[in-house]
Amino acid sequence: MTAWNDGYLTEIAYPHHVHPELSPGWLVAVLHALGQRAPRLDRAFRYCELGCGQGLNSLLLAAANPAGHFLGVDFNARHIQHARQQAAAAGLGNLEFRQASFAEVADEEAEDGFDFIVLHGVYSWVSANNRAAIRRIVERRLKPGGVVYLSYMSHPGMSAFVAAQRFLWQTAQGLAGSPQQRLQQALDALRQWQDAGAGYFVEHPDVARRLARADAEDLAFLAHELLCEHWTPLHALEVIASFTDIGCQFLGSATPLENIDAVSLPGNCLPLLEGLTDPGLRETAKDMARNQSQRRDLFQRAPQPLSPDEHRQILLDGCWATLPGAPQPGGLTFDSRIGPVQGDAQLFSPLLSALASGAQSFAELARHPELNTRIGELSPALQLLLGEGLAHPLLEGEVAFARCQVLNRLLAEGALQGASYGHLAAPILGAPIAADILEMAAARVLLEHPQLRGELLHETALALLRRTGRACGEEERVRLRSFEAETLTRWLQMGVVGS
Repeated sequence: MTAWNDGYLTEIAYPHHVHPELSPGWLVAVLHALGQRAPRLDRAFRYCELGCGQGLNSLLLAAANPAGHFLGVDFNARHIQHARQQAAAAGLGNLEFRQASFAEVADEEAEDGFDFIVLHGVYSWVSANNRAAIRRIVERRLKPGGVVYLSYMSHPGMSAFVAAQRFLWQTAQGLAGSPQQRLQQALDALRQWQDAGAGYFVEHPDVARRLARADAEDLAFLAHELLCEHWTPLHALEVIASFTDIGCQFLGSATPLENIDAVSLPGNCLPLLEGLTDPGLRETAKDMARNQSQRRDLFQRAPQPLSPDEHRQILLDGCWATLPGAPQPGGLTFDSRIGPVQGDAQLFSPLLSALASGAQSFAELARHPELNTRIGELSPALQLLLGEGLAHPLLEGEVAFARCQVLNRLLAEGALQGASYGHLAAPILGAPIAADILEMAAARVLLEHPQLRGELLHETALALLRRTGRACGEEERVRLRSFEAETLTRWLQMGVVGS
């Protein structure tokens, strides 16, 4: 029988997932773009992740943000044990993990407050009582000016899937085997109804598309996503109202593109937004326009809007760098809920060209001959690059090269032993960056032999991969040559590896 805790699956560990939106630097950059004052990252700040899983997000952020003190909270003892072991092995003295329920954290006596409270993949998956406990934590522990990041499944994009999830959850309760096996059997049973022509699938083709995508997903992840008793999409209007009641104002989305109505909403819907001044109603209307299925809301206690001069100066002071995988100069296509959005080549081509030469301040970009007539479009353009994982602001304050590289070595070794870590810490950014298993092998070599290059680097990395049972041939050699020519340059600039 499955082990449960208030309706949430605990029999298997939650997979190691990283969400770039949780980075303090990302959150601050979005708030600044929205014209809001944000917590300073070049001085002491406190950060809490509720429902931290096995702790990978918190580990990466604590290593890369030495001015912050980080707390990860999860009720799963297996998660916290793993997280504590990794934090101790990496020597992260600014990171604490606590095994506790949300109710325990909400009711404890504590004088210290948080500048950031973040939750990803939690709020729609726990009971109403737990959601209330989360709000009590925010009410009692969020500092004035503090920021809440809250992701949750939303109507109307997930409305139709409610019946499918309840069928899967209820079916799995009567089956034997591991959660993955029970979920697979439940999925197979649901597909029998689809194949039989059930009207539900005819009327809701999006459900069929979601079922088709399930074949490519990790069943352990899907079991945590779908085999939850309290799984439920939420209405933005109700969520915003509940956080307004505890003194937190809705500011926008942590997904930058969704803060730019002109590119994230169908054009014919834009005039209908005029006159909708209530934040909850306005967001509900936008959710209908985008058929939104997941929201990443930002709230702030006692927000302080920047004056026009402050806003201009804080944007000018920001410094940005492109990430591995950023395209060569040219037009870009951005993914959105309403389909692909074409980026203006005459804006993005010179912007990417300027950033390709190295990190640039906003002020430096604004002086670029091909950009100085489009200064008003630079901030939205950088936000779009941030949202696509193509650029990121640099960390203000102390940069922790050594501690990040200690953690990166630990993560690379773990990945080569089968852990699905998939990310390394980038100290210059104060944020994680993605790394596949081939890049993890190269990182492991470079963190021990930073000067190694060429065929010797490639063959040493391939030898590490072969020890994991992977077949390595010419395709992997080609990828390693590409890694050294392109990605490694960025890694060295960002301090991921190197002396």
